[in-house]
Amino acid sequence: MDVHRVVSSLEKKYISKLLRQGKRIDGRELFEFREVKITTNFVPKAEGSADVFLGETRVMCGVKYDIGRPFGDNPDKGVCTVMSEFVPIASSMFEPGRPGEDSIQLARVVDRGIRHTDCIDYEALCIVPYEHVYILFVDCYMMDYFGNLTDASAIAAIAALLSTNLPGAKVGESGDPEWDGTYAPLPIKEIPLSITFGKIDGVTFVDPIIAEELCLDGSIAFAVDEKKQVTSIQKYGSAVWTVEEIITLSKKAIEIGDSLRQKLNLRQYVPKAK
Repeated sequence: MDVHRVVSSLEKKYISKLLRQGKRIDGRELFEFREVKITTNFVPKAEGSADVFLGETRVMCGVKYDIGRPFGDNPDKGVCTVMSEFVPIASSMFEPGRPGEDSIQLARVVDRGIRHTDCIDYEALCIVPYEHVYILFVDCYMMDYFGNLTDASAIAAIAALLSTNLPGAKVGESGDPEWDGTYAPLPIKEIPLSITFGKIDGVTFVDPIIAEELCLDGSIAFAVDEKKQVTSIQKYGSAVWTVEEIITLSKKAIEIGDSLRQKLNLRQYVPKAK
């Protein structure tokens, strides 16, 4: 489905006109992020979970684990994998069935933001090198689509990971890992966030809502960490971004990320060891 057919040319002209005046269709300023609401630990059977609203966009994320063998090139490190699913009730544009290209790409972007930011202490997830490590499964479900799934999913993923409480493991007499009777928070070293900018008729703005997304010439997402570094960039659409624009938006993404991180106080969701 070509989503660009959904929005009328009159609405696109109106949105573009507002943007050129420094205004948004929902009343925000160009670089104003929508309100974020987070609820954690709402799934009793998951090791960690988060229900996140970015404005009206809603993403639910759960973290489960298994114990398995590490990758051959990282024998002393655990594994984390991200999955995303576009639930059909979230939007009439989502269809049931196997994950599509957009779903796969979103999971990869969120995964890259976590991996390249050195977010998780993977060495702490090793039980026995070459034999037993924790394998984490981070599953993101798009529940309501009102724009900017990338940033909402990234927030949901890190909130779920921070809320994760892993059972401790030891090697039993049989040589297999078994529960040691303890629980501990997942070792998180960095808190990555994704900041996405859209472009319409040469005007750039942050956190596009669905009406703006349907008019976008393109968008670009920056993963930023607590050290004020950009750790990955993902470009969408056909818009051209100059080197100067990317440098300027990188700095803006770090600024917005720092402000958002302070507001959300994400480490409050870390459980106590027991």
